[in-house]
Amino acid sequence: MQPTINDILVHYPELTGIHPACLAVPAISEEDCNTLNEDIEKNGLIEDLLVTEDGLLVDGRNRLMACYLGHVEVRFKVTKTDPWIVSLSKNIARRHLTVGQKAMFGVEWKQHEAELARKRQAHGQTSPGNNACGNISRSVAGTARDIAGEKIGVSGKSVDKAEKITEVAPDIAEQVKQGDMSLEEGYKEARNREKQSKALPVEQPPKVDSKAFATIITAKGVESKIPLPKSVVFNQTTDAVDWAAYTWNPVTGCEHGCNFCYAREIAHSQRMADYYPNKFEPTFHRYRLDAPANMPKPKPDSGKDGRVFVCSMADLFGRWVPDEWIRSVFDACQGAPEWEYMFLTKWPARYAKMPLLEKAWYGSSVIRQSDVPRVEKAMQSFRTDCVKWISLEPMLEPIKFDDISWCDLMVIGSQTSTNQPDGHVPEFAPEFDWIVDVVNQCRAEGVPYYLKANLGMDRPGMKLPKPGPRR
Repeated sequence: MQPTINDILVHYPELTGIHPACLAVPAISEEDCNTLNEDIEKNGLIEDLLVTEDGLLVDGRNRLMACYLGHVEVRFKVTKTDPWIVSLSKNIARRHLTVGQKAMFGVEWKQHEAELARKRQAHGQTSPGNNACGNISRSVAGTARDIAGEKIGVSGKSVDKAEKITEVAPDIAEQVKQGDMSLEEGYKEARNREKQSKALPVEQPPKVDSKAFATIITAKGVESKIPLPKSVVFNQTTDAVDWAAYTWNPVTGCEHGCNFCYAREIAHSQRMADYYPNKFEPTFHRYRLDAPANMPKPKPDSGKDGRVFVCSMADLFGRWVPDEWIRSVFDACQGAPEWEYMFLTKWPARYAKMPLLEKAWYGSSVIRQSDVPRVEKAMQSFRTDCVKWISLEPMLEPIKFDDISWCDLMVIGSQTSTNQPDGHVPEFAPEFDWIVDVVNQCRAEGVPYYLKANLGMDRPGMKLPKPGPRR
């Protein structure tokens, strides 16, 4: 396997690293790389590699790699010119790059300009003065973006779009940076992913007491300390979630291994790292059991506002979850019976083994036909006056039920895209006819059905039939 640029740095003691301005330049194509390697191996290094006074490589990472592979002597030359100007002059301005590639370079340069602005502000200056970007007088807000865009030859809005792609969809950002996708296509995809993520029942980092910590424990007995919130309450959902006003996660993590799981994405995200030290390992947050009692009582018959989705970040009834954890959660629910608790699991057989609540939704997930016999048997094995429901989200194939006369609600949805620890998982849209067939089954049994927004105009929608004429 060919070494990376970082792998070969140890062979060049003159170098202390690679400057960000050098790393921000899009890599050359494989064909151009092979041509460069052959040329340097045949003719040697013609142009010196540029480094800063403290040894950071500013220009020539492809030539450095070619010299290493071809066993060609390398020459370094110190430059005092701003590294970003060097990268612009020797790479961005000379290569036929797309708007997207330039804008991606602008995202990195923007950080550089923002740092310059902070230094000027700290010294009481209001103008960039005689720095890398010339004597441009603007307010600090928006200056970094506009300066970067102006020097590179793209608009500040293009830099903003590239930054949005980088934040939301790193895999798409790489495609735009390499010129395999346009800036507008990448931005549209990033916005679609962001819109999908806002419709999910996610946790937000709580306000914490910097001096207080709570102990959490995994199903395997591993204890960790996390910041203790100033108040232990439910997590409020966004307006995009119209089935519950709150989520509550006394247990987090799951072992089902669904590759599309939005909860795993959240548990592995950087913004939640302090609260998920175990990532997606099943974990008990005992201190969160106080949340139902700490919440103001909902008004009678308040619908969504009085409903809380329990363990949106876990399967509370998974086979790996200790009975003691489930009993503790149910005890907390019974201590605040005014709330309507919403449960969802892939293992509904455990419902029958627990003391049932007076106000609850007991749900089970069905994503493939093979789930149907097990779910139907388990959901019919216990009696309750509460809601029994099925979640067909994501619906991955045609589903045919044998008996749903017991079901109070059928919820149907698509698979939205997620960024998993091992890479991006794309969205999946079920066929129109699959949805129609389930709706007809519900109508035949008098079962209400709920079509989620991601089946309609929102992404990914349904795969609608588009046949030609009969004749």
